[in-house]
Amino acid sequence: MQSRLPASDHHSDRMRAWGREFQASGWWHSFELPDGRTIEGVNSIDGLKRRAALFPIAPNLAGKRVLDIGAWDGWFSFEMERRGAEVVAVDCVDNRNFREIHSTLGSKVDYRVLDVYDLTPDEVGHFDIVLFLGVLYHLKHPLLALERICALTRDLAIVQTFVAAQSGPPAMQFYETDELGGQFDNWVGPNVSCVLAWCRMAGFLRVDLLHPDLNADLNADSNDAAVACYRNPA
Repeated sequence: MQSRLPASDHHSDRMRAWGREFQASGWWHSFELPDGRTIEGVNSIDGLKRRAALFPIAPNLAGKRVLDIGAWDGWFSFEMERRGAEVVAVDCVDNRNFREIHSTLGSKVDYRVLDVYDLTPDEVGHFDIVLFLGVLYHLKHPLLALERICALTRDLAIVQTFVAAQSGPPAMQFYETDELGGQFDNWVGPNVSCVLAWCRMAGFLRVDLLHPDLNADLNADSNDAAVACYRNPA
């Protein structure tokens, strides 16, 4: 008999709480604006900065090309641009918050509305760094998406996702309707070893598990994991 992955009741409750906070503020990311104003989103500025600091990404990205998949409001896109990178940001919907901040900052980030499965080198080129944060569990075909990402990546991809369990052999929970957080766009809950295996199967030659809780500002528990995926083994 197959064992079922543990239910993620706490994380489901947190997702519902985040949804209420998002409905109230209208922003997922927070921003410091050039005129001194602050936009308060569900993710605080300090929390976003702490999260970014845990990724193995240099503070100076001059000459580098970065792709931010599922950019949403765009904090990570604009942070990579601030570090000197040429940035392409994509999402499956046209986010008016992203466009508002883009205009306010006078940003040169190349913003495109594309589905992750449509991302190919012919369409968007290749990138030194790819950010794939909080997207994987929203996908019906996660391994296909990771294969697309690997094909675009020259050096490093950061994959962060909800995980249904931290231990055990590779396994995945499938959510047919709204079992996870009451959201119909949450499809899969892999465990950590499944995420690592997917990244290797997608073609990355070195896969390192980062700190398992990079979303501490949202009071998340161990239902999050981030992985550094390298195209080269060393």
